[in-house]
Formats: sequence, C-alpha cells, structure tokens
Amino acid sequence: MLPKPDTEQHGWRTVPWACLAFFLAYLSIFLVYQRDESQKQLELAQWYQQSGLFELEWENYISWLRISGQVAKAEELEEAKQDKDTLTVFRAMAFDPSFERENRLRGDQYWNVDQRIAWENTREQFRQRADSLPSVRFGLNPQAPRPSTYLSWHFLHDSWVQWLVALLVVLPFAWATEGTLGSRRLAIAWMSSGIVSGLVYVAAVSWAYQPLIGSTAIAAAVIGMYLGLFGIKKIPFVYFHPKEKQWQTLMLPAIVLAPLWLVLPVYEYFGGSSAEHVWLTQVVGLLAGLGIVQLVRKNDVSEEEAPEENEEELAARQLRQRLTSGWASMSALSFVEATDAFNQVLASHPGHFDALSGLYQIHKLKPDSDEFHRIAQELLRSAVDGEGEMRQQLALYKDYQKRMGDSRTLPVDVEVQLLMRFTRIGELKDAEQLAQKLNEEKASDPLLEKAMTQLGQAFAQYNASKAAHFAALAENIRLRQQRVEAG
Repeated sequence: MLPKPDTEQHGWRTVPWACLAFFLAYLSIFLVYQRDESQKQLELAQWYQQSGLFELEWENYISWLRISGQVAKAEELEEAKQDKDTLTVFRAMAFDPSFERENRLRGDQYWNVDQRIAWENTREQFRQRADSLPSVRFGLNPQAPRPSTYLSWHFLHDSWVQWLVALLVVLPFAWATEGTLGSRRLAIAWMSSGIVSGLVYVAAVSWAYQPLIGSTAIAAAVIGMYLGLFGIKKIPFVYFHPKEKQWQTLMLPAIVLAPLWLVLPVYEYFGGSSAEHVWLTQVVGLLAGLGIVQLVRKNDVSEEEAPEENEEELAARQLRQRLTSGWASMSALSFVEATDAFNQVLASHPGHFDALSGLYQIHKLKPDSDEFHRIAQELLRSAVDGEGEMRQQLALYKDYQKRMGDSRTLPVDVEVQLLMRFTRIGELKDAEQLAQKLNEEKASDPLLEKAMTQLGQAFAQYNASKAAHFAALAENIRLRQQRVEAG
C-alpha cells in the first residue's frame, strides 16, 4: 500500500527518479569502491599485530581504559581477545585518538627510547595504511570531521544489509514525497538533511571516533519530509485488491506510515552500525526532513487564502522561520546567512538556546577568536529547562573544555549554574568534577552552597561518603559567607 503524490502530473513524471538514483549510487559505491573494505580491514588488523604495534599498545590500552573509568570496555576487549575476535579489538584500540594522544604525552613513562621511536614510526605507517580505507577517508569522524565528509558520509555503508534496510524504509514514502516535491527539490532536501544530521552528530558525540557511514539517517529524513508535506491529513493510498485483481485507492491519514521509522533505531540496536549512537542521526534526520521540506516545498497557498494570524502567532512563526533558515543555511555551508538569521533571533529573543547553539557551531571553526568565547559563555549561561537541552548543554560544555583546555576559564556564575543542571539530570561524574574545581579555586557565588547541597543529596542514594563530603563543603561555604557578611 503506497501513498500517492499530491500533484496533477501522472505516469513516469511522478516516478521517484532522484531517490532511486541516490540508492543506485549508494549500491554502486558499496559494490565497487567498498568491495574489498572488509578484507582490507582484516589485513590491516593482521598488519597491526605483526608490526609489533599491538604488542606495544595492548597492556597500556587496557590499563588506560581502567584508569579513565572505562572498565566495561576494558573487560569487553579482554573477552574479545580471548575469543580471538581480532576485528573488535582492532577497531576499538587502533583508531582511538585519545589513547594515541596519551601515548604521545606519557609514553616515556612505560617505554624506553627504542620502543618509543619504534612506536612513533609504526604509528605513522599505520595512519598511512588506514587512510586508504573508504570509511576512514570519507566517513564522518566526530573527533576530526573534514568539511567534505559532511557530504560524503551517507554514500558509504557498513554492509549491504544496512543499504537494504534504508532502501526498504524509504520506498513506501518515496513516490508521494518526490512526486509532490519534484526531483530537484528532493535532492536539495536530501543532501541538506545529511549535512544537518552530521553537524548535530559531531556536536553531540564529539568524543566518538568510529567513522559515521550509512544512509539510515537519510531514510529518516525522507520520512520527515513526507510528514512535513502531508501531516495528519487524509491522502489517497494505492493498493492491489487480490480478489478483484486490480489497483484501488483508499483514503487514509498520511501519518499511518510514521511507525516505519522505528525500523531504523531497532536495526541499529541489533548491531547495524560500527559507529556510536547512530540512532541520534536518525532522530535528527527525521526532524531535519520536517524542517527543510518547509523551505523547499512548492508554495501552494496564495496570500489571499492564508489565514490571519495574531501578533503572538506571527512572532512564533517568524521565530521558527528564522531558526529554520539559519540551520538550513548552515547545512548549505552559507555561514554568513546563517549568522544573520541566528542574530535576528537573538535580537528578539536574547539568550535563545537554539540560536546560540547555531552560532557556537559556526564560530568554533575559529576557536581562538574572542567572539567564539563570548558565544560559548552565553550558550552555557543560557537558561534551559528540558532534560534534552540540558544534555545538549553538557555536550557543548565538554566540547568547549576539550577545545580550550586550561587556556580559558568560565565565569564562576556560569560554572555554578552548570553544576546545578548536571546534578539535576543525573550526570554526577561531570557535576563532581566541576564541584571539585570550584572548591579548589575557593570560588564565591550566592548559589554555590545550594549547588553543593543538591549534589550531596543526589549522591545520597549512591555513595554515602561523597554525599557527606559535599554536604560538608556546602556547610563550609555557608560559614565562609557568614564570616564575609559579618566582617
């Protein structure tokens, strides 16, 4: 049963040519360019062991994982090594840039001079070999994204199953969506959705390093375009009646097909992709399709037919349009237009989190600029209520800290607000680190006592000693403030 396009055209003109062309290109690339990638990965894994690099790094990597709190991952890799699962160990260990940085920084502590030189030379050889892998060369690496990979990542696939799942999910929506939009508009929305999904993925999963590939996020975007075009209104569905042996039409709400989106995260849950949290790109793809299709759809409502809006509705619509325009301009790498759109939002809605998030993504391309630091501080100071926005704020805070290190510090009031938000959403490890930093710096803020008290209460059900520790810190802060007020 397929929904029909909302158009007066018929026949071959409504065939989803662009959609089919994209998937044909995907399949061609997989069969031709990625044909030997699995074998190349296995050969590289064997070279990794035979070159001595594995022997140099293995014990250090397991120790480093445990020290950095990744005990579960260490145990998983030890079990994989015992089972002789070479690829699992190789993919997790050989490509980890954080571990490589750790070795470059502290390698002299556990290697002698000859071992250090051998490690550096072999690492350089490994990098040259790894760059020949299609997924490494054209996949989207969250820790080192290249501009071109925002366009190329969904053209590669981990397996033919991944390609087939995306195709089968897209097919029920393709005829109605492309037939209504037209092939050119669909292609623009298709590529734009991939860019937006990639941008959000890099911002939210900046700690990951497995390259993101696969078109499941684009499949989600097509569902978003379909829902953006038709919503809940009834449209004609075509189906074949077996008894009468002919095609018939049935009017149904367009949204009845929406649950097909769930196939995508279910597939990823059962091991569809080697990258981390690919489900996030599918959520963003769905939302991106919903938004972008409003920009590229054909205008079928005249000004005379448009309903009147009150001032509040008009302001809300203008806000949505400016935000959508800003993100769409970003997806097209038109950063000047995107900056103007986000600044217009901030002019009427100071401190707007989405607008500041957009400006942060633009200005982080020049992390040494004063404007980047100003935007980052405003973004982290911005008041957010929903858990989703708080978690996004946490991800952006980590991204900012990673980029700046100790070269920049945030104002105390911003750090105290972040401490309270991290505690509220249960991210106690990050909250604890921030609290210890504020305590070591003997920071002073009217809300610091409250923040420490909340953190102690949050730890009460997990760790009694930490709960008592932060309760004591809160009491010390209260006494210190009383002495300041008294004297």
